[in-house]
Amino acid sequence: MATKRSSKSPPLTVRGVGLLAGGLLLGIGAGVTLERTLVGRDRRREDPEAGEPFGGIRGTPTRLTSHDGTKLQVEELGQGPCLVFAHGFSLNQDAWHYQRRDLPERFRCVFYDQRGHGRSGRPRKHDYSLQALAGDLKAVLDWTGEDRVVVVAHSMGGIASLQFAEQFPGELGGRVAGLVLVGSTYVDTVRGMTAAVSAWGSAWAQRTLITGAFRFMGQDPVRANQLRRRGSDLGYLGTRLFGFGSNPSPSQVAFIDQTLAGTDVEVWAKVFPSLIDFDLSEALEAVNVPALIATGDKDRLTPPAAARHMAGKIPGARLLILEDAGHCAFLEEHEVLNAEIVALADEALAPAKAAGRAARKRRRPAVRRVQGS
Repeated sequence: MATKRSSKSPPLTVRGVGLLAGGLLLGIGAGVTLERTLVGRDRRREDPEAGEPFGGIRGTPTRLTSHDGTKLQVEELGQGPCLVFAHGFSLNQDAWHYQRRDLPERFRCVFYDQRGHGRSGRPRKHDYSLQALAGDLKAVLDWTGEDRVVVVAHSMGGIASLQFAEQFPGELGGRVAGLVLVGSTYVDTVRGMTAAVSAWGSAWAQRTLITGAFRFMGQDPVRANQLRRRGSDLGYLGTRLFGFGSNPSPSQVAFIDQTLAGTDVEVWAKVFPSLIDFDLSEALEAVNVPALIATGDKDRLTPPAAARHMAGKIPGARLLILEDAGHCAFLEEHEVLNAEIVALADEALAPAKAAGRAARKRRRPAVRRVQGS
């Protein structure tokens, strides 16, 4: 069973960040003091994950050349049936910490950094389109040499996986035998983000603010990087609010905050246009393999409504709702998620003669709601 998360300290919520914003408006000194107080209090909470070596698990590395010459950093751990992991926006392959730690006992686990992220190179022609990301996934799949794999993808990685399904229709049901989408969506992420925080103001205003911020990053990346370094504590608070449920591990929050900060703001600005004004609805019904759609019910970036829609449109898909988990549910509820990944992989990658028996033996409810640990 997962370790129960401490609830001794009151959860840090929108109200706490609102107080911080008020402090910043009253004066930078007051704002900084309040910021440090909130972060210091949060980091001192009991943390059962404090001893985890986040970012410290290394696999066998490979430098892979993708379809347009972009160099991708690939690492593999373990042996057995193959799982390929695609991370989300502004993260890197290390974000799959618990999957890197636990799943290589049974599987060949292949992880890669998206273009411009982590240890991967930047594309020479600045192509961060969904089509380019889908091409990178295909390049990694080609490199594995496997006949059958399960793709496990988070957020932007999941969007790219749906683009992959649309772009390479022969792959799903062929080489790709199963698909796991975690905290992902099929439509315009900013639309979902603004809807999730609509209590803060109109969706139009939120969308304008977000797009304006990314436009500023692209126009003045030096200044944007300076502001991000200055706002390190504020970044922690934002990561906690938008990435997690009400009472997360401070170590997990700090790990994701540091990972986010490791991606250059120029890459943020160039990737962002790919995450707005897209609609992959038609790709959903083309997913003809065992599929798991997992979401945290506190996900403010890709709201659970998107997961429910995807699970309803993908034939036979299972929906896993993780209570009091956010956009980083793959960290917060890793034991539950890993068990579900194993069950789907056993079903999808079972030898042909045993596939029917395996599916009947391991069949899960179409919708499963799991209470936060």
